[in-house]
Amino acid sequence: MRLRFGDGTWAQEAFFGALVALFAVGLAIAVADKVDRIGGPDPGFLIDRGYLSPTREEASRAGLRGGGRAISVNGWRVRGTERWIGDVRGIRLRLGQTNRLVFERPGGERRTLRLKVRPWSWQAVLFTEGATDLIGLAFFAVGLIAFLLRPFELDTWAVLVVSSAGGGILLTLFVPPSWEGAIVPYLAVAYGLMAFGTIHLALAFPVVSRLLREGGWTLRFLYAAAAAKVAHALWAWSRADAAALDLAATSGLWIFTLGVALALGRCLALGIGRGRGVVGQRARILVAGMLLGLAPVAALEIARDAFHAITVDSRFAYWAIAIFLVALARVTVRPDLVNARIAVRRAIIYAVAVGVLTALAIALSAERSYAVALLLFPLLYLWPRFDAMVNEWLYPQRTRFPELVRSTGEEYARAATVEEVLEVLAGAPRRLCDARAGVAFLLGREGGGPVVRAVGPVTPPAPGGLERDALVRLLVAMRREIVRSRVAVEPQLRNVQEECLASFERFGAELLLPLFRDREVAGGLAVGPRLTRDPYEAADVDALSTVAQQAAQAIGRVEATDRLRVREREFAELARFFPPQIIEQVMARGGASGLRSQRRLVTVLFADLRGFTAFSEEAEPEEVMSTLAQFHEVMGRRVAEFAGTVERFAGDGVMVFFNDPVEQPDHALRAARTALSARADVRRLREEWGRQGFAIDVGMGIHTGYATCGFVGYEGRRDYGVIGNVTNLAARLSDAAAAGEILVTERVRGELGGSVRTEPVGELQLKGFSHTQRAYRLLDEERPDSA
Repeated sequence: MRLRFGDGTWAQEAFFGALVALFAVGLAIAVADKVDRIGGPDPGFLIDRGYLSPTREEASRAGLRGGGRAISVNGWRVRGTERWIGDVRGIRLRLGQTNRLVFERPGGERRTLRLKVRPWSWQAVLFTEGATDLIGLAFFAVGLIAFLLRPFELDTWAVLVVSSAGGGILLTLFVPPSWEGAIVPYLAVAYGLMAFGTIHLALAFPVVSRLLREGGWTLRFLYAAAAAKVAHALWAWSRADAAALDLAATSGLWIFTLGVALALGRCLALGIGRGRGVVGQRARILVAGMLLGLAPVAALEIARDAFHAITVDSRFAYWAIAIFLVALARVTVRPDLVNARIAVRRAIIYAVAVGVLTALAIALSAERSYAVALLLFPLLYLWPRFDAMVNEWLYPQRTRFPELVRSTGEEYARAATVEEVLEVLAGAPRRLCDARAGVAFLLGREGGGPVVRAVGPVTPPAPGGLERDALVRLLVAMRREIVRSRVAVEPQLRNVQEECLASFERFGAELLLPLFRDREVAGGLAVGPRLTRDPYEAADVDALSTVAQQAAQAIGRVEATDRLRVREREFAELARFFPPQIIEQVMARGGASGLRSQRRLVTVLFADLRGFTAFSEEAEPEEVMSTLAQFHEVMGRRVAEFAGTVERFAGDGVMVFFNDPVEQPDHALRAARTALSARADVRRLREEWGRQGFAIDVGMGIHTGYATCGFVGYEGRRDYGVIGNVTNLAARLSDAAAAGEILVTERVRGELGGSVRTEPVGELQLKGFSHTQRAYRLLDEERPDSA
C-alpha cells in the first residue's frame, strides 16, 4: 500500500526538509547574486576554470560562440583554475573601457577579441544563466513531484536527493568568487550529495535492486560516505588548502562518474533482459536519457578537471541535462500525472487563448485605459464555458461518462443472470475508455463457483484457478486498483512481481479493479490497454470503479431474485407435505436443501375410509371425487391444525406423521388429537352422506417408533416420507380398526401418559407380523389436564 506524506517518521520528514532547504538556499544565493550584479561591469565573457563563455549576444557573434580556453586578458595570463565572473584579480574593470582577450578555440586556433565593458543587465543574465537556471528549477520540480506522489519510497528518495543537489548546483554554476563564503560550503554539500545520490539513483532504477530492498546498511553507508566527503571538503576550504580542495572536487567527479556508469550498466542489462516488460521499457528510456543527457556533462567535466582539455562552452553541455530530465520524468512522474499528450494540447490551446487575450488587451489599452477592466467581465463569464469546450474536445469520452454510466446501468437492469451482468461489465472499458478488451470475473460464492466473461481480443483465464492467482490474491489483500506499470517497480511487491506481471499478461490487462460485495472483494474487472496507448487517469479509474460497483449491485439483485425463485419453488414443494407453521421453520433452517435423511422417533397416523370400495362401485365418478375431496379437506385441516406432515393421499387413505421435520416433544398427543378431531368431523359428514345413501366411515391406526425420514424420488417428482416398521404397524392397525374406531399400540398409550382416555382391545394378530400386538381404542373424551 502506498505511503502518504504524513506516514513518515520525524527523521524522514526532517531529511525531506533538509533536501528542500538545500535547493532553497541555492536558489536564494543565485537570486541574490543576480540582483547584486545588475548594473555592475560586464566584460562580455566569463571564465570558469580557464574556459570561456560569452555573456551577451554581441560577444557571441564576435567569435566566442562555442567557447574556448582563455590565454590572457589585457596581457595578464589566465591560470587554469581561474574563475572570473564580473571581476578578475589584478585587473580593474571600468564601464566603457575595452579589454583585449586572447583565447584558443577548440580546434587549437588562437584569436584576439576587443570587447567593451558594459553594465550587467537582466538580458545578459538570462543569456548567460537562463538555460541552466531553467533546467535546475525543472530538475528540482521533477524530484519534488515524484517524491510527493510516492513519498518515502527507495526510488523517489533517490530522485529527490539528486534533483535537490543537482538543481542547486545548476543554479549556482555562475556565482562569482565574491560569494566564496557562502558558495563553497554550499557546493561542498551539494556535490557530496550529488555524487553519492547518483549511486543511490543507479541502485533504485529502473527497478529497486536487492541491495537497497534487503540491506538498509547500503543507504546508511552511502550517505555516511557523502557526509565524510562533505566534511573533508569543508576542512580543506577552512584551511585554504588548494590541493585538498582540488582532490575533493576530483574525487566527487569520479564518484559521480561511477554512479552514472553503474546506472547505465544496470539499465542496459535490464533493458535487454526484460524484453517488452515495464522494467525493460523504463530501462531503455533511462539509457537514452543518460547517453544523451548525462554522458556529455560527465565527459565535459572529466575533460576539464582531469585532463585540462579544450572543450566547448559549458552551457551547451548543460542543455543536454534536459534530455535526462525528460527521461527521468517519464519513468517517475508521468505514470502518476495526467496524460502527457493531452497536457501538451491543453497547454498549446491555453497559450494561444492567453496570447489572443493579451494582444486584445494591449490593443484596447492603447485606445482606452479602462477597456482592459471592461474586458474582465465577459472574460469571467466566458472562460468556464471555454474550459468546458476544451475538455469536451480533449476528452470526448470523458464528457459522456454520465451518459455511458447510466446506459451501462440500464443494461445491468436487463440482465437476468450473473453471466449476463459480467458480460456487460467486461464490455464497459471499451465503451467508457476505448480499451482493447475487458475481463470481468466473480470469485466463488454460495451456490456456485467462479465465473469469467471477456469482451475483446483476449482469452480469459480458466475460472478454476482464479482464487489461486497471485494477482487476484493481491487484489483481495490490497482492496484497491492495481496498475501494471506500478507492480513492476513497487518495492513492497517484489516477492510477487513476476507472478503478478504474468497474471496481467494472462488477463491482457493494464489495470485491475476490485468488485466489492459486503465490503469484501468478490471479483474484479481487468481492463486492457487503450487503443491510443495512453495511461488510465484518475477520472477513468473512478468511472470504471463506478460501473464495477453497479455490477456488484446487479449481481446482488440477480442472486436475490434467484434465491426468491428457489424459495418459492421450495415453498410450493414443501406445501405438499407440511402445514404453514412447519414450512416457516423449515425455510428458516435453510429450506428443502437443509432436510437431510435422518433416523427419528416419529408417530405415524393412518386413516382409511370404510365402505368406500362398495360406494365407488355404485356411485357416479363425480360423487366419488366429491366425497374424497370432503374427506381430504377434513383431514388436511386437522393435520395443519396439529402440525403434522402428510406423506401421501392414496385414494381413500391418508398417511400422516409427527416429530419430523421439526421436533415435537408431544408428537403422540398431536397424532391422537388429529385422529379424534378428524373422527368428529367425519361423523358430521356421515349425516350428509347418509342422506345421500352412502354408508361410509373412517378407521384409523397410530403407532410410535423409529424410522428414516427424508425425501424420496427424483428432482421434479419427490415425496417426503418415512421408511420403517413403524409405518407398517400403523397401517395394519388402520386396516384392523372398525368403522369409527381409532386403534393405538401400547407404546402410543404410554407416550400419551393418560392424557387421552383409552380402553383395551386385546391382542391382535396383524398381517405381516408374527407376534400378536396389544392394541387400545381411543375414546372421545380427553382428560381435563391434557389441554
